[in-house]
This record gives sequence, C-alpha cells and structure tokens, in this order.
Amino acid sequence: MRVFMAIDFSDEIKDYIYDVQNIVKTATKKGNFVPRDNFHITLHFIGEVGKESIEGLCDALYSAAIQNREFKLRLSDLGTFNRGNSSILWVGTEESKPLFRLYNTLSKTLSREGFSAGRQGLKPHVTLGREVEFYNNVKNIRAKFPVEHREFTVDKITLMESVRKGPKLIYKPIYTANLKKSKEINNNL
Repeated sequence: MRVFMAIDFSDEIKDYIYDVQNIVKTATKKGNFVPRDNFHITLHFIGEVGKESIEGLCDALYSAAIQNREFKLRLSDLGTFNRGNSSILWVGTEESKPLFRLYNTLSKTLSREGFSAGRQGLKPHVTLGREVEFYNNVKNIRAKFPVEHREFTVDKITLMESVRKGPKLIYKPIYTANLKKSKEINNNL
C-alpha cells in the first residue's frame, strides 16, 4: 500500500480549487492535471507499507489529532516547482503556526510508532498539475491568475491510500481523526 497523511477539503473548497485549475489550464500547452477529488495538502508522505503497518499509522494520526485544536487556514497564491521544461503547478496556503504545530506533532507521533516522517520540512500546497508546460513565461503566473485567499477550517487529518486504477490515481481515505474542537477557532495564521 502506498500511503500518506493529509488535510482533505470540503466540497466547496475543492470546487473553488477546481475552478482555479480550469482557468490556469487555458495558459498551458499540456500537463497531467489532478482530478478534483484528489485535491489535498500532504502533511507526511509515508510511501509503501504493508497492511500490518496501518494500525500504527492510525495510532500516530489519532495521537497527533487529539493534541491539536482545529484551526483556520487560507489559500494563497499559485506557484510552481520547476522541473526542466515543465513544472508542478500548485496553490499554496498562507503561513500558519497551527499548521506547523500539527505537522511537528505528527512527525513526533510517527517517530514514536517507528515510522520515518518522510521528507524534511513542510511546504503546504495543493498540487493542481504535474509536467505542466505553459505557453508563456511562468514568472507572471501569480499576477495573471490571482487566487482568492479563501479561508477554511482544518478540523481533521486523514491517512490516505494512493491507488492506481488504469491511468488514474485515486486517493482513498483509510482513517480520519478529528482535531480537538475549539469554542473559538484559532485565527492566528
């Protein structure tokens, strides 16, 4: 099983990100664009594990969730990770202390369960497409395609499985843990 830990979105946020993706597609020659239902923010990529590891991963996720309160997060601008002539296209999030606290807690709980926390650091983003080639210079992408800094609540985290069905990747939730409820959601972004 190929798994990762993520923040999933409401349908409303997925719809908005999908609208952004479709507008930006008009400026691209080609790309492998992410299906709407697969939009998420990866907290930790775990990789290939056996089914016997799932319980420990769920325990780590649950432990991190109960140590963190729900919080608000905002989308920010478009960006790219350049890969030669093509790019990974993404929508970022505004800086958030609660998000980094959640990430760090999850790193510790994964380590306690005997798992590597994967890549170092967190660059929170929602991937819109891979191997994207633009018609023109990508440098002005933020100015050409402004993103509304929509706010949403992060109230749960999910262990996801990446499953290939033919040419498509499908992300299936395995286990979801709710963050602690808060009377007033922390807006300390």
